[in-house]
Amino acid sequence: MISSLLQVDTEDVWTWTPDPVEGYTVRVAYRTIIDRTPPTNIVPAALLWRKDVPVKVSVFPWRLFRHRLPSKTNLFRRGIIPSEAQLCISGCGQQESETHLFLSCTLFGHIWQLIRNWLGVYSADPGNIVDHFHQFGTSSGYGKLRCSLKHLIWFATVWEIWKERNDRIFRGQERSHYQMLEAIKLLSFWWFKVKFTVFPYCFHDWC
Repeated sequence: MISSLLQVDTEDVWTWTPDPVEGYTVRVAYRTIIDRTPPTNIVPAALLWRKDVPVKVSVFPWRLFRHRLPSKTNLFRRGIIPSEAQLCISGCGQQESETHLFLSCTLFGHIWQLIRNWLGVYSADPGNIVDHFHQFGTSSGYGKLRCSLKHLIWFATVWEIWKERNDRIFRGQERSHYQMLEAIKLLSFWWFKVKFTVFPYCFHDWC
């Protein structure tokens, strides 16, 4: 950000490139640092590509974070479905964007409250999916194992929400909130046992 230029018969000068007119100021330096901070909507690859979950499950949140799922609003933007077909399958009357489906839908979004009750964690949900992922992983502490476990449960939850959405659209099949909760518990239990083969607890203890 500071440059020098050496020329014959010319006085040597230093130039503060972010503001070559007024020169260096703390305000401009601070703004420059903030502007160069990596965006917060990026999830590190190490948190996505896990050996304890199927590859298709790791690909799923990768697509979700980048708005590449075939949600109804995305299908409408691509000209695949008409405007009137964008409504959420839950019957809530809202358009099915990814944020709506996974966080704010009165049907699917309620799953997070059940998950928090199960884990004994109490917090408000952010309105952004990436922020929700980060907060969910650290909502009860920043220990590495604890965060990894919470993120694993987060993966299982969004996966089951998407499966339920597809079953309702394409198969006409529905599960209750508590049936979905039990499916999330079972799925995360088996994934966790993949990571820790000497896991000392049975499924009943896990629940």
